[in-house]
Amino acid sequence: MIRLLSSCLLFLTCVSAHAQSMNPSWIGRWQSGETTLVVTPKNVINFGKICRWVDKAPTQFEGCIAHYAANVKKTEILELFDLMQTRVREQAPNMDAASKASAVKTVQNVKSKLEQLSNDTFRSVITSDADFQGSGDCGAYYIMDKGTPYIVRQCESAGAEFTLMFDPMQRTAAPAALSAIDGRWHSAQWKYGYELKDGVGTATATNSAKFKIGDEIIYLSSKGKNTFEGEQIYQNGKFNPISVTLLPDGRLQFKGEKNISWTMTRQ
Repeated sequence: MIRLLSSCLLFLTCVSAHAQSMNPSWIGRWQSGETTLVVTPKNVINFGKICRWVDKAPTQFEGCIAHYAANVKKTEILELFDLMQTRVREQAPNMDAASKASAVKTVQNVKSKLEQLSNDTFRSVITSDADFQGSGDCGAYYIMDKGTPYIVRQCESAGAEFTLMFDPMQRTAAPAALSAIDGRWHSAQWKYGYELKDGVGTATATNSAKFKIGDEIIYLSSKGKNTFEGEQIYQNGKFNPISVTLLPDGRLQFKGEKNISWTMTRQ
């Protein structure tokens, strides 16, 4: 999994010069291949990681945050594309025929997508996870052009043809399995609840001073017809991984770390 951003990318300075609220055009569920990006008015959810939107990146933080970073010019992205082409040519003599053909196809694919991009300067959106700062040599960021988000990724360690990956994202509906559990859920045991909509849960009752009614406290992705996984905030205010099963009696069975288990009942 490529973390967004564990380290700064070429051409991208991980500093927001000014406080900037999220442009509403980002809000929605977006898909590109195996990558799903969910943007709400409060959070950016990427690879199942809930990152709270901040108008300006703080120097120190906990958990995962999302924000605008430095502007990126098309010319800068094209420079990176040129670098990718150069590296593919340099490594071609050491590739077998199949690998060479695949690399050439990848380069041509990226080139065709870049040709559709406006000659403009774009605000980049990144996420920063406090637990992964400075780790890994792959990374990505997002830009928006004419209402279409693009994911811009770099992972040179995976091969020369992955120096730049550039893909448009399409607006998509939530999977039917997620829509099937839309509604209000409550835990009589833990005395908290939320309303699920397309996998995002907004608190309707709280049992902690660390989150309030109206906060988005859970995100689920579908793994099967009746199975889900994601993150949920605990009473300490931190998000933790969870797995969920829709039981035959209509309840949701949750399992967290350290074998913690509980159920939620539809209201």
